[in-house]
Amino acid sequence: MRVDEALRAAPAAGLSRQEARTLLGALAIGGVAVATGCGSEPVASNPGLTSENPANGGQGTKDWFIKGSKRASTSLIEAYTPQASALPGDRVPVHVSTSANQWTLEAFRIGDYDGLGGVRIAQLGPFDGAKRSGAKEVGSTHTMVAGWPVSAEIDTTGWPPGFYLVHAIANNKRTEFPLVIRSASSDGAVAMIGSATTWQAYNLWGGKSLYGGEAGELVKRSYAVSLDRPYDKKGRSLLYAFEIPLVRVAEESGVPLAWMTNIDITLNPNLLDGAVAAVSGGHDEYWSIPYRDALTRLRDAGGNLAFFGANGCYWRVRIPDSGADAGKLVTCYKSAALDPVKDSPQTTARWRDAPYPKPENMIIGQLYDAFPAAGAMAIRDPDFFLFADTGATKGSKYPGLIGPETDRYYDVKTTPRPIQIPALSEFDSRGKKTWSTVTYYSTDSGAGVFATGTMGWVRALPRPNKIPGVPAESTAFAKQVTLNVLREMAKGPLGKSNPATDDSKDVNLPTTNTTGSA
Repeated sequence: MRVDEALRAAPAAGLSRQEARTLLGALAIGGVAVATGCGSEPVASNPGLTSENPANGGQGTKDWFIKGSKRASTSLIEAYTPQASALPGDRVPVHVSTSANQWTLEAFRIGDYDGLGGVRIAQLGPFDGAKRSGAKEVGSTHTMVAGWPVSAEIDTTGWPPGFYLVHAIANNKRTEFPLVIRSASSDGAVAMIGSATTWQAYNLWGGKSLYGGEAGELVKRSYAVSLDRPYDKKGRSLLYAFEIPLVRVAEESGVPLAWMTNIDITLNPNLLDGAVAAVSGGHDEYWSIPYRDALTRLRDAGGNLAFFGANGCYWRVRIPDSGADAGKLVTCYKSAALDPVKDSPQTTARWRDAPYPKPENMIIGQLYDAFPAAGAMAIRDPDFFLFADTGATKGSKYPGLIGPETDRYYDVKTTPRPIQIPALSEFDSRGKKTWSTVTYYSTDSGAGVFATGTMGWVRALPRPNKIPGVPAESTAFAKQVTLNVLREMAKGPLGKSNPATDDSKDVNLPTTNTTGSA
């Protein structure tokens, strides 16, 4: 059996450290990139994965993280792929604009790797450079696209499923874009879900995003955003703050993992079939109907869910599943009045709003509450089973874990029960007192659903650029709880082994205190 076939045949499709070592061993796997349209010949990479540099563990590097002195200007080089993910063995198109005569590619898989955070999978090129046109605005949705020709294709044969950063390099300066090598199956695994829709919602490349134009004017925003463009600083920042730290801890956990994005699940809701659990990152804000339905079906079949962020399941989006824009266009008018699709479950308003309200707490257990938010997480129940081995006591506080956006428990009909609140943190937002909560509820199916209630959780996990105001004890607490959640979820239905004990009656919080904004 070829190595790529062995990888695809892995029971959980996502690989633990030991599985990767066993499968790859001493075999050398090299990626190949074929340049198109620029006159270059096919160029083989260096030997990518070896016994000294295996897929999951072993010889790592910090080179995946681009330091300021190494970052390329947008005038020097920009690059992207118009797809959120690929299967191992797929050829991934790369679109590049550069003022340099030549450029190269490097691909890194993000993980533990002895705490270094990544491993170099492939080095490709050099390729002939070409400067491309600027952004184009298309359609009544004010969608910004690059529309550049394909500059190279990456052969991902032998690449293990996981979260990748691909660097485009010119004159020793770098830029990057994400690529998820997705698992063919999530059977028996914890599904790690990349929030690709949210990355693009905030991406301002070309001068427009779902939030506005370059000057922030809401009326000049896009109503649909495209993957056919590079990431700007804002788009990239979501990767480093709310995705990569969680990826690194998940790989360290040692549990079987499957990898995918919320766009993949939208296009193929069966991707979660057989998963023992699914994990959402620090800022999973833009949800399609098929994505939410897939998570709900998993929960109702006994699969566990973990939400390591806040402001999740907030905006309803449409993603085409056929045609030229399949999986590449995220539509969100953010207004039932503006959306030409009227009085439909597909109308792109907030999930909690008309015409078909399904508030986010129905699945997460909490409602979006506050922005801006900043504060310390306060422990209410140190004996909560997922707080084991943290050293927390009643009243322990962990600075920096609360913010910049938060959810909380609301005593309303749509909140699932029984529900526990092991952490209750008070702070001020916009001159008002409010709270952030950690919640855990269980279901009749046996599923357990954990939610941190704060975007600051993932941001506080180990990372190369520390966040001011997050001390080591806060990072240690968040990391240990994250490991606990992943390892316990991987064992099977949490609600059977640890049913929630409803203690919400002891928490008297107002139900009309929302300080968040659109």
